[in-house]
Amino acid sequence: MNRLNRLNRKQNALNEQIATGQRITMASEDPQAASRVMRLRSEKMAAQQYAKNADTALGFAQASYAVLDRLRMLSDRAGELAVSSNSDTVSFEERKAYAVELNELIKDAIAAGNTKFQGEYLLNGTDTDSASDPFVLFTDPVTKVQTAVRAAAVVNLVATNASATTTLTMTNTSGWLPGMLVSGTGIPAGTRIVSVDTNNQEVTLSTAVTVLANASLSAESDGAAIQISDTLEISPRLGAADNIAVKDFINNMIALRDGLTSNSTPNITTARALLLASGNGLIEILASNSSIQARLESVKAQSASRFNDVEALISRDADVDQAQAMVNLTRQQTAYQAAMQAGAQVLKMSLLDYI
Repeated sequence: MNRLNRLNRKQNALNEQIATGQRITMASEDPQAASRVMRLRSEKMAAQQYAKNADTALGFAQASYAVLDRLRMLSDRAGELAVSSNSDTVSFEERKAYAVELNELIKDAIAAGNTKFQGEYLLNGTDTDSASDPFVLFTDPVTKVQTAVRAAAVVNLVATNASATTTLTMTNTSGWLPGMLVSGTGIPAGTRIVSVDTNNQEVTLSTAVTVLANASLSAESDGAAIQISDTLEISPRLGAADNIAVKDFINNMIALRDGLTSNSTPNITTARALLLASGNGLIEILASNSSIQARLESVKAQSASRFNDVEALISRDADVDQAQAMVNLTRQQTAYQAAMQAGAQVLKMSLLDYI
């Protein structure tokens, strides 16, 4: 009977393996294999999530590239207008005609800078769902001078500080965060916020300021990063310095337009040089974006490959070999039937068989 029970249990186990396709149904059946499978399944889920993250990041990077490429095209045309108009032989009427076209290019650049992707601003740092557009045109009420400003930037007035100091006393530290890129009067390029003291309304910068008097500052955040592997985060959106570069490019177009409408050759010459520099800057940002896309494509491929590798390892430990299981089941059934027949023969014996 014990042998029959053992054979029956083996048959039931093989039937369940064949039905479910799983070699292990309980951890107690193979503790080491079960432990490996649990770890591998966790790794498989992580690889799948990282692939999704990389795909999301790639979408934002590609959308950002499209915006940058549009701005580059606008830069090329603005440069052509600057070259065509930068001569004393060009009439004022011709320059005014160029200014009309340039004004449309400026509007197009503002619209491109305010592009959204999946409901989020692309060129707005971490403030992707702001109620205000990142780029707006501002006209000074007194001078009537028009400039493109970053509505997303945090703007404050710095109290009087000694020169060559990294700690500034602010009128308000609301919205200022470590890591933000800071620009303004007397602020060296590339300066970022190191720390913020909300109690004393002080901000510590990475580089010392170079002015004595009060100064107007603006600060911007880099785009939010997305985790695409255990050790790597990538921000597919433009960084703070890139967004400032776009603002400067638009302002250079405005300067050219104003030079054309005022018929000022020196101003046109200056604006032309600035436009050339900002256009080159856009090309550099495009190149950086392309490298980010390449990295994301690579990470996607690696995550997909790792997912398949882990799936194969899980299958090796957890999945049953159906063909072998069928052979084993047939053997167990044959053994079970033989045992049953032997048992039946024993039950048929009587005392007469022993006389």
